[in-house]
Amino acid sequence: MDQHPDLWTGRRAAYLRGILVTYQVLPERDELAARIERHLTRTVKRHPEHALLLSPYVRWSLLPRARRAHPRPAGQRHRIRWAYTRINTAATFLTAMREQGLALADVTQPNVDAWLADSPSTRYEVRDFVVWAARRGHSRPLLVRHRPKADPVGMDEDSHWELLHQCLTDTTIPLDVRAAGAVLLLFGQHLARITALPLNALTEVDGHPVLVLAETPIRLPEPAARLLAELAAAPPPSGWAANSPRRWLFPGNGPGRHVSGAVLARRLAAHHIPIRPARTTALVQLAEDLPPAVLAPLLGLHVITAEQWRRRAAADWTAYLQARMSTRNCGAPVWLWARR
Repeated sequence: MDQHPDLWTGRRAAYLRGILVTYQVLPERDELAARIERHLTRTVKRHPEHALLLSPYVRWSLLPRARRAHPRPAGQRHRIRWAYTRINTAATFLTAMREQGLALADVTQPNVDAWLADSPSTRYEVRDFVVWAARRGHSRPLLVRHRPKADPVGMDEDSHWELLHQCLTDTTIPLDVRAAGAVLLLFGQHLARITALPLNALTEVDGHPVLVLAETPIRLPEPAARLLAELAAAPPPSGWAANSPRRWLFPGNGPGRHVSGAVLARRLAAHHIPIRPARTTALVQLAEDLPPAVLAPLLGLHVITAEQWRRRAAADWTAYLQARMSTRNCGAPVWLWARR
């Protein structure tokens, strides 16, 4: 299947493989690593002169990171694009230097700066490759700065809570849109993480409904708990999904697959739920109430990312420890909900 010319990169192979894996005809495998390996093969076929650099870069730098991320099903398409972009950018950079008569060991900082200046901003993704090359002794140390990111823009608090109330109470909105919107507005989760929530993420601790997003169970308020329980009990979509073992809160139409983030984004947009502003506002509100050391394992954020949200919220934590002691044994509550 991987070597068939008509199936190699198309969706037909992925769909057929999904059916065969779901019904245990084929064993499960790390599809993320397999797709990266195939893209490396295609790239090396186009640029055989770069094989001695691209192959070890992918196999000893990109693939190990992809395999570490494999147990987390969220955001696989993003990680595939992340790897493809770095492979393509590295090949483009090496080709450009070769056209100037330069081997990688001969490339200087002015060469890199000139190549970056005459380009779209995506060329800055070459930073990953040049850092790896310098560490392995293939080149001299070269500097490629991180691309600056614009500060996220949120929404006003009243609009945020009106949308949340609508998701929790408006039965004219499809159930999956209401549930996804509620998780987005309450916990500021990426859509890739929302779509990949397994059924067992919704459970009970000490008789209270909780949602497990990362390491710490989050105690749900009653309207949200009821909404997610209704979603978990809903029949799966028709087609192959209806005949596949259900493992996801948001099942897709493919065999054994959850719904894609792009599909869910379109459904939310159709009901006027702004994804990025909603996520920003939710995270800022949570960061006002929880310090980074608690917020990170609660939502599955890196502690540095949680610290950045704390700085945006500009909160004072002097009274936090006393409040934490009173809730230590109760699971993590929805602090922003309780404030209202």
